[in-house]
Amino acid sequence: MFEDRTTANIKKEALEELSPATGISAMAGSFADASIGAAARVTSEFYQALRAVPSMLFVDPNSGQFLDLVAGDYFNMTRRSGTVATCSMDLFGTPGTLIQRGTVFLTAEGLRFATTAAVTIGADGRAVCTLQAAENGADYNIAAGALVSMWINIPGLTSYYNTEATGGTDDETGEQLYERIDEARKRPRTSGNGWDYRGWALEIDGVGEAKIVELAFGAGTVGITLVDSTYAPASPEKVEAVLQNILRKKPIGAAPTVEAAKAVEISVSATVTLAGTTTEVVKEALTAALQDYFKTLIDNKYQRIYYKPSEDLPYTVVYNRILALLLTIPGVDNFSSLTVSGAEEDISIPADSIPTLGEVTVI
Repeated sequence: MFEDRTTANIKKEALEELSPATGISAMAGSFADASIGAAARVTSEFYQALRAVPSMLFVDPNSGQFLDLVAGDYFNMTRRSGTVATCSMDLFGTPGTLIQRGTVFLTAEGLRFATTAAVTIGADGRAVCTLQAAENGADYNIAAGALVSMWINIPGLTSYYNTEATGGTDDETGEQLYERIDEARKRPRTSGNGWDYRGWALEIDGVGEAKIVELAFGAGTVGITLVDSTYAPASPEKVEAVLQNILRKKPIGAAPTVEAAKAVEISVSATVTLAGTTTEVVKEALTAALQDYFKTLIDNKYQRIYYKPSEDLPYTVVYNRILALLLTIPGVDNFSSLTVSGAEEDISIPADSIPTLGEVTVI
């Protein structure tokens, strides 16, 4: 759009409009040539600026900075930042050995964690410290024992072992911000209604979904249940941050209660017949498909307002749905067994809980 509105094209068209009867010279270097050239340059810049207008008015998840402008100017939203993962670590070595604040430990992939405070190995040859990831991101939710090296070795520190890291979430993507804009457009927030509470919860960095139950504990009460942006139960820190944000904005007399969703861990085990693939490839594909399925279940459960507790019912992880996910993986010819949490049946998820993926086994 407006690609042809260049300085040269605009100037040429304007000079051609000069009537010979006026006696005004349009030759190069003339007054008219110089004046029209300057005006053409400014007009061309105006046309180029107009090219951005559709992107600002009709944003999509790929609109970049224009998506942020629309979110801020029209919906009072900002893109949510990710959060950092943390874990604890057992340290073993010579009593009296000092491990300074900021000491860096690394995973085999190079992810960095640093101690948050100085600690000293005790008389029993052991100390415990807290580590924080170097950056925001879900990739830093590492497994126990994943920190295998140090940036600089410390004499007297002989071994160490970290717990599982939790709390790391990614920065909000364009698609996620667009979904919040779209929800605000379709479901107006006003006067402390349920959509207001959902919006206030989702303003907090690292919160992925918020389920709202009005009249949760009687008149004037609102129940808010949270998951983080990795679709795991929200941490106590996120629960508290959401509560404080809501307390600042709620109507007078309203009594909100904020809690993290409870986790129902679901394991899946399958015995399959393969053609042209391996069990590791199938396991990876099945894991990704199950994560997407659980995310869809949580979205469907959370992306509405429950106007009374009796509407907030248990929901189901469907056995046949998992079977269908398995059989649609390329290279899976057939199966001889499939168990979901040790059984061949649907799994009922309580209303206050979410399904989380446990061990996936493919043989």
